[in-house]
Amino acid sequence: MIFLSEFIEWVACLTEIGLLSWLFWEAFKEQRKNAGIYWDYIYVVCMATWVLFINNIVLYSSFTLVQLVVISSMVARALYRVSYRKLLSASLFYTFCFCSTDMLVSSLYLSLGDRWNINGDTIMTFSLQRIGLVVLAKSVMTAFIVLMKKWLIPVIRSDYDRSILLITGAAFLGFLYYRERSQSVFMVELSSIWGLTVVLCGLGIYIVYSYLENRNEKIRNRMAEMQNELLRENYQMVSDLYESNARLYHDLNNHLNILYQMIAAQRLDEARTYISQISEPMKELMLKSFTGNDIIDVLLSSKKQKAEQLGIKVSMDVEFPSNTGIRTNDVCTILGNLMDNAIDGSKATENAEVCLKICRVHRFLVIRVYNTISSRPLIDERTGRLVTDKEDKTKHGWGMQSVKAALEKYNGTMQYQFSETEFKITVMLFFQ
Repeated sequence: MIFLSEFIEWVACLTEIGLLSWLFWEAFKEQRKNAGIYWDYIYVVCMATWVLFINNIVLYSSFTLVQLVVISSMVARALYRVSYRKLLSASLFYTFCFCSTDMLVSSLYLSLGDRWNINGDTIMTFSLQRIGLVVLAKSVMTAFIVLMKKWLIPVIRSDYDRSILLITGAAFLGFLYYRERSQSVFMVELSSIWGLTVVLCGLGIYIVYSYLENRNEKIRNRMAEMQNELLRENYQMVSDLYESNARLYHDLNNHLNILYQMIAAQRLDEARTYISQISEPMKELMLKSFTGNDIIDVLLSSKKQKAEQLGIKVSMDVEFPSNTGIRTNDVCTILGNLMDNAIDGSKATENAEVCLKICRVHRFLVIRVYNTISSRPLIDERTGRLVTDKEDKTKHGWGMQSVKAALEKYNGTMQYQFSETEFKITVMLFFQ
């Protein structure tokens, strides 16, 4: 009987820890490090054995649960390229789920009462009644995880790990407090109250997740619109350049014939003037190679031309490394928005100036934009972020959101400095 009870308890531990490892795999298999799957099996077996050993000392203690959360997240950190906070929130969320399931199943089990000699004492000791509870609880837990996988995986993968950590952390501490107070005595009434709390906690997580996901979806759609608009502008500029180029070549024979007649008639001054006139469109078509990337060069040329038409002095010092793995559209998103902001900020100033510097520092691509300003920028005192000074704030400020989204893909950073007359922003993108 004791051997059977110990074996059932060990299988239950295997189920709990194995389900958590399976969830980590389903959620983060794309970020898996170069580690064989056998490491998961080794961890599950060792951790299940360790939990069983602790349960033989103090059955189902708070210490055991805390150890499970911490050790599971640390092992997952060694196996996956995922932040520890995300893994910790997932581990805590899962542990809270299976603890709550055990509590709710225990309430149902206790409601059977004296018919099968079920009470708080029998289910908290190694007994036949406890074996029945363990089998029932783990079956319900397994069914819950498998059926709810489509909802659990997006929550675990999401970038809302901080919110999930706060909500489940508070609920988990409440669970531990409840267990410490109840000790070995289970009461159906208290367990029912706790069950209602669990439902409310799950509903809270779902509401927070849905709200944040809906908000971020709107942000992603707006940023996608801005990127498409940027691409349309660049396409239009390239199209205009090719159209001008086609017109120039179409008229080339006429120009050459006129020049031949002028030179033959010894009208050299008129010929020089005429050459100067027809060379102006060619100067516009001759794009300076800033980066060696045609698309980025077109963008920089258009921003430079736009600024100079507004009377803004522009200087560009560009050292663009090759084979960085940074996507061209991400670079265009960053440069386009930073240059647009610099032009808008400086156009109302005296001696307006915009300076762009791009260089490589070790494994970082550094982009620094400097511009003159007429007044200090607005800063949100709560978040410390820049605030748009446009009247319609709902239609502006999205450009920096696009920049931040592009930076996050490359573990990038953004810093800014300003005074009464100048503003400087620096972004750094990491590349392999």
